[in-house]
Amino acid sequence: MARKDKGQIWTVGDPIGDNYIASHSAAERRKNGSVYTPLRIVEMMISDAKSNIDPDIVVDCGCGSGRFALAAARAFPNAVIYAVDSSSLACEMCAENVRRNHLDKNIKILNLNFMDFELPSERGKTLWIGNPPYVRHHEITKEEKSRLKQTAERLGVSASALSGLHVHFIAHIAELWQKGDYAELLTSAEWLDIGYGSFVRKLLTEKLPIEKIQLFDRKLQVFAGTNSTAIAFAFSDFDREAVDVVAPNGDLWLVNLRELRSSDRWSPLLDSSKIDRRNRGRELVPLGSMVSVHRGVVTGNNNFWVRPDRDLGDVPEELTVPIVSRAKEIMGDCEAQNHPEALKKLIVLPDNLESLPEPLRTAAARILEDGLTKGVDRGYIARSRRAWWSIKPPKAPAVMMTYMSRSGPTFVKNDKSLPMLNTIHGLYPKVKLSEHALSNLTEYLNLNVNSADGRVYCGGLVKYEPREVEAIMVPPLEVLEG
Repeated sequence: MARKDKGQIWTVGDPIGDNYIASHSAAERRKNGSVYTPLRIVEMMISDAKSNIDPDIVVDCGCGSGRFALAAARAFPNAVIYAVDSSSLACEMCAENVRRNHLDKNIKILNLNFMDFELPSERGKTLWIGNPPYVRHHEITKEEKSRLKQTAERLGVSASALSGLHVHFIAHIAELWQKGDYAELLTSAEWLDIGYGSFVRKLLTEKLPIEKIQLFDRKLQVFAGTNSTAIAFAFSDFDREAVDVVAPNGDLWLVNLRELRSSDRWSPLLDSSKIDRRNRGRELVPLGSMVSVHRGVVTGNNNFWVRPDRDLGDVPEELTVPIVSRAKEIMGDCEAQNHPEALKKLIVLPDNLESLPEPLRTAAARILEDGLTKGVDRGYIARSRRAWWSIKPPKAPAVMMTYMSRSGPTFVKNDKSLPMLNTIHGLYPKVKLSEHALSNLTEYLNLNVNSADGRVYCGGLVKYEPREVEAIMVPPLEVLEG
């Protein structure tokens, strides 16, 4: 199918790119960051850019099959379009798309490492646009990491060797940036919160002032074949005191640039559900004012110390305790509370085995002999204990919570008073909380805590550290008790 506009004829869609995606597995494409942007998002970003700049030059940063380059050529017919990609195959696909759409005069295809890309000194206003490849640092050479470090030093900002390839692209744009330029980029969202992202956050608040952030529904698979959460953002050289944040449903609000500069995690500031919460701070208190949050017990060797009943053999019941060992045990049907008999057992031995009565002492000796045979005593955690076999289960928390998820965490009132492994966080009251208050608190947390309260990692996985959980705002004690 073809479409005509202003004398130009071009094909609708990108069958070349679509065929490439269909013929290469997600694992193959992930290795070099070949994840193509949905056309509707391409058009959205081009349209947004068009309302902010009339560029002389457009740079498609990692062009792939040329989706951004072609859309830019149609939107900016007088601009020179540079489509840059280190993959020769990508450049061949882009060239074929350019030929089919009769845009040869507008688009220049450059098969080179984006970090080697340069522009003419007399270049006018430049639009930087695209979906820089997401390649994890494991696939990036030491030379490229060293180059990023040097670039960051010239920019006056520190960069981490753990940075993904998209960060290298942003750094190079920052080096080539000049007044009047505008940028519209689509990346994974993990730089909002995690350590290496501090480089990007600092650039966007000090060197390349960010002016807009477009959020996407975490359930929406923007990048086909991946679990990465996407974010689009724009930056320019305009003086601004606040950043426009656009929610997945189109709602718009402002976030003060000073807040972004002073925060080491941006996700909570970009969550529209928290707006009222921040403005009504007097009505809410930090969760940490009522409870402390701790990880569960670390065994050092779960295969040996944590077993289902069928694998306990002759281990006496008196030397075991049921324990919550997996996040899913407090989710859904909540096996931990509804079917505690199905839980695995933690083998518990005292420091002083002589304190055990017979025949438990003999049974404990057999367990230790088995552990020595399997090298359990040589593990790092075991060697750090006073007695390598002594694992004291933690005090049962009042509430248990999952701390790794792709949505929000699950909170469960611990009615069975069960201990847990370090796969679970526990909430321990610092003040007297009635059963009624605990129930209300658990319900509130389940309804109001979401991914913005944690740290977003690759694949949209969200992690909740104990101190971050304690910082969650909740109703005060008198409300919970009411």
